Amino acid sequence: MRKRLFLPIFFISFAAVLLLFSRENAALAAMPEDGPEKGTIAAVSTEIDRSTYTDGSVFENEPAKVETVKIGLRYGEDGVYSAWLVNPYGEGFLVGFYDEDRRFQQLFLYGGADLSVSGGQSWHILLDGAFSDFAQARNSALSYGGFVGYINGEYRVLYGSFGSREAAENRKSLFRLRGESYNAGESALLLTDSSPIMLFDDPRGFALLPESSGGKPAFRFDGNSYYGGVRFTAWEKGKINVVNFVDLEDYVKGVIPYEMSSSWPYEALRAQAICARTYVVFNQNAYEEYDFDLTDDTESQVYRGYDEANGTTDSAVDSTAGLYVRYEGNICDIYYFASSGGASEDGINVFGVNEPYLSGKADPFEDAVDYNIRDWTAYRGGDEMARQLNAEGYTIGPVRELVPEYSANGNVIAMTYIDDEGNSLRLEGRECYSLIRLNNCRFTVESDGYSFVFRGDGWGHNCGMSQWGANAMASVYGYDCEDIIRFYFTGAYIG
Repeated sequence: MRKRLFLPIFFISFAAVLLLFSRENAALAAMPEDGPEKGTIAAVSTEIDRSTYTDGSVFENEPAKVETVKIGLRYGEDGVYSAWLVNPYGEGFLVGFYDEDRRFQQLFLYGGADLSVSGGQSWHILLDGAFSDFAQARNSALSYGGFVGYINGEYRVLYGSFGSREAAENRKSLFRLRGESYNAGESALLLTDSSPIMLFDDPRGFALLPESSGGKPAFRFDGNSYYGGVRFTAWEKGKINVVNFVDLEDYVKGVIPYEMSSSWPYEALRAQAICARTYVVFNQNAYEEYDFDLTDDTESQVYRGYDEANGTTDSAVDSTAGLYVRYEGNICDIYYFASSGGASEDGINVFGVNEPYLSGKADPFEDAVDYNIRDWTAYRGGDEMARQLNAEGYTIGPVRELVPEYSANGNVIAMTYIDDEGNSLRLEGRECYSLIRLNNCRFTVESDGYSFVFRGDGWGHNCGMSQWGANAMASVYGYDCEDIIRFYFTGAYIG
């Protein structure tokens, strides 16, 4: 699976607009005198000729080999030092692991409705003897005033928590405990309620699956409610990765109300559901380093669980269950964004993805609806741009000239930065404008040699489906989700 190049700011979809619009508008560009004029590409008609639609029935559709997806809620540098989970049903948690097939393997049931997880790196006394299950180890641990350890696949009993080996040895001698001083490894995690329940010293970490006699397994974490279970693994510097294992369709239900407003037209929501499902299935294991599929933010697509879901958004998912954007039978590498400002762009010029269904085109639909990100203006100084580019590993002095290159669709697809000593730096694709924090690739630039004014239209990377365009197609022109998908993904179909 090809891993995406993720840039610092954008997946930029409608959700990204909601998250980022309060920040300073960032955008840039420069129009050569003989270059195409931005915004001149316009569609002739809003009429769609369905006779040109690809007949998807002639292709054998590849199966979508995923039922459970893995979504990083907190990870890496943004990992947590401790995590607190609550079962909203007031029931307990199954404690265990997720195997390589994403199936939960139970070790034991713990009845507490809320649990905490933290790093377990400290000294303990590891008592002699192993036990066949958690209950036996727990009973023995209680008699010592200790707690259970799951170490090398065995149930053991641990006593105390000490800052040094010497302290552990002194306590062992004082109480004449039979065992050894034990220091949990960097991968150790401690599960607690009001007191320690179990120390997991296992590089796989461990997982919790909420009990739910009245519905789907669910939990609350970090202010949001999620379906499914959650896995914890230790990361660097004492931080913990938190990954939600969730049914594919429940995941999509947790994306839709955050990538589109639930008040939007139903057919636009259905198109968004198909895109969200396609995106996560195509990008399985995109984050191999952390062992999950996607993040929960605009670096992938926004996922916040089920708090904002309602009957309309859930119905949009249920009515499209199992459907994907496909091209000649294959699940597509799709993208979407908030608005193009008049024309989308070829995938090769944005993400380096050369697929026929990611062909840029004039978009006549966005003009039919009003939205507050239709156009934007951004200001950049030459010194500021140099700092931003150098921070990304490039070398350029204070920028004094910009030379943008435009596609046939009127979008910026490359940019040359020239400093006051005549050194030049040419960047292509999204990188050419996103590194200086511009909103999208559809803009012009004015300059006095020291400062630059960028005037643009739309918001996002301009590749794939425009969310505001989908809104207009459904609300103004009465098109359905199939028309939306087929318009924005040339030659593709739903299957």
